[in-house]
Amino acid sequence: MKLYTIKAVTGCLSDNANKSIVNFKITKVEKVGFNDMEGNIYHVNIKLETPAGYRNKLVAFEINSTYLDEMEDDETIADYLTDWFASFLF
Repeated sequence: MKLYTIKAVTGCLSDNANKSIVNFKITKVEKVGFNDMEGNIYHVNIKLETPAGYRNKLVAFEINSTYLDEMEDDETIADYLTDWFASFLF
């Protein structure tokens, strides 16, 4: 599976002018490494749901912990990213 950047995924959600994506769901968050410059590195799978249903896509992207600075202590990464992506889609 090809790994996308966080910018590509948010761009896809914000450029959703023809409403080809109606919903999304974070299906997996996996810590895959650590980097002194970026912190923890995660691979995240997100399911993009379309109105037709048969054109749903599962997309994987890489994110590092610098994007998660505003996350609350009791919040999971999946919950934080769900709220963040919802601001781009809805």
